[in-house]
Amino acid sequence: MEKKFEIHVRVLRLVLKSLATNKKRCLFAVMGIIIGITAVTTLVSLGQSTQQALAQELEKLGTNLLIIEAARNPNTSRGRGGQPTTVETLVESDIVVLTEEISDIAFAAPVLQMQGELKAGATVVKTSVIATRSEFMTIRNLSVAAGRMFLDEEDAAARRVILLGHTVSGQLFGGIDPLGENIRVNNVLFEVIGVLAEKGLDANGEDQDDVVVIPLTTAQRRLAGVKYLTHIYVRATGTDSLDVVKEGIISVLRTTHHLVENEPSDFNVLDQAELVAARTDILGSVEDLVRILALVTLLAGGLGITAVQLVSIRERTWEIGLHRAVGARKKDIVNQYLIEAMILGGLGGLSGVALGLIAPVVIAYILALQPVIAWSALLVSFIISMIIGIIAGIYPAFYASQLDPVVALRTA
Repeated sequence: MEKKFEIHVRVLRLVLKSLATNKKRCLFAVMGIIIGITAVTTLVSLGQSTQQALAQELEKLGTNLLIIEAARNPNTSRGRGGQPTTVETLVESDIVVLTEEISDIAFAAPVLQMQGELKAGATVVKTSVIATRSEFMTIRNLSVAAGRMFLDEEDAAARRVILLGHTVSGQLFGGIDPLGENIRVNNVLFEVIGVLAEKGLDANGEDQDDVVVIPLTTAQRRLAGVKYLTHIYVRATGTDSLDVVKEGIISVLRTTHHLVENEPSDFNVLDQAELVAARTDILGSVEDLVRILALVTLLAGGLGITAVQLVSIRERTWEIGLHRAVGARKKDIVNQYLIEAMILGGLGGLSGVALGLIAPVVIAYILALQPVIAWSALLVSFIISMIIGIIAGIYPAFYASQLDPVVALRTA
């Protein structure tokens, strides 16, 4: 028993000595394994961070939110770019019909969304202008950090009052309190009556504070000169009734807009839950692709270990012959090279795990995401790296064990 233990210790010493002698070659051999584990762990972790951010975004918006969007008319265009115009059949009276016909609608808010050029003194900012009514604040979970929301009376009278998003407020006024200040929106003078509470980036990385809110009537009469809407935001009474509400909206609006059976709808109904689910499916597909690429990289790392060991065998042919001549068995030679391959795979795996723990945290911090570590991906990748290391060492190990001691000693 003691003799076997001594043999194993001697073999391990030989392996460690060989690895220490060829540091650069060993690093090259395990580079593929390091890259593979780091890549799969980092991207899977970032995918999980993004999914978490999507779930949080959905929770903020509400799982019972539906957005009715006016369709685009490809047969008409405006401007040099030839962009299709918005269909003008979505109007505020549609909301009255929808709330009367569908009992599961809790809130509905009209929205006219456009791009606006804002001026405060010499500062000019371009941003998204949302013209709406007070129900929109409830539906979108928006609040006012400073000042107040415009009143229904101000909306009805088309008063030129405006609420600034946190980003827009900073761009126009810096650290100065904007309340009571006058700004121009597309050359129309507005009074700042409020600043919206900060929302930050959404799951797509877009700034939710780069926006201003004004009364709908004001926008329709004084800015756009139109009566139609671009969106209607709807909140159902509960998540369970969402499908019923969605089907009801499609049925009611098609009837209200006098659309025949085969005629396409002049609106789209967007379901937040479906949008998030679609994004999650895309992320899942990307993760699957990453796993495949990582496996290919790990296999390439295994081939690197095989190549390095074969080169090592050629350089140590005389050493192998000497071991065989003094009594080492073929089994001992096999064990030596298998242990060496396993150690290389393990070193590559541990290095990849270390980088796989650091990289997702750093990248998540840069992207302003909540760091998530894909522990299962780490564990599976490390196990695979060990298995690949052993498999990669099988051929070199048996090749070395089959060398003729006499021929091997003649290479000295």
